[in-house]
Amino acid sequence: MLTPADIHDPKFRVALEAADKALDEGDYATAARTCAETYLMVLQQHPELVPEPAGQPGRATGGSFASYLASPRPVWPRTGGINIVVDQDRRPGLAFDKERFSFSEAAGYYEFLIGELWRLQQQEAERK
Repeated sequence: MLTPADIHDPKFRVALEAADKALDEGDYATAARTCAETYLMVLQQHPELVPEPAGQPGRATGGSFASYLASPRPVWPRTGGINIVVDQDRRPGLAFDKERFSFSEAAGYYEFLIGELWRLQQQEAERK
């Protein structure tokens, strides 16, 4: 199982540590928000991961679960609590559908984020 210590970039490691601490303390909303805000930082650092805005040609994004599954690589877990939205200029943002989150939702965001950071870290190491 991955831990924040496995992530080399200090800004991402610190964010993961904060989310992990919030999970441990039962503050699932803070954990979920921290993960979402950190994923926006990932998208800023890796703009190739930003999907096309809904309704634009390219990767399938937007409303339906089928279009989400058809995308080459899921962008963010679709739990219905926090969504990644992309404007017409491909700037990603967050849309919150609710304020409270369960442990499983927050943990899902955390696991997705740490997995993506690990994958990107491994890709960078392979390029060197």
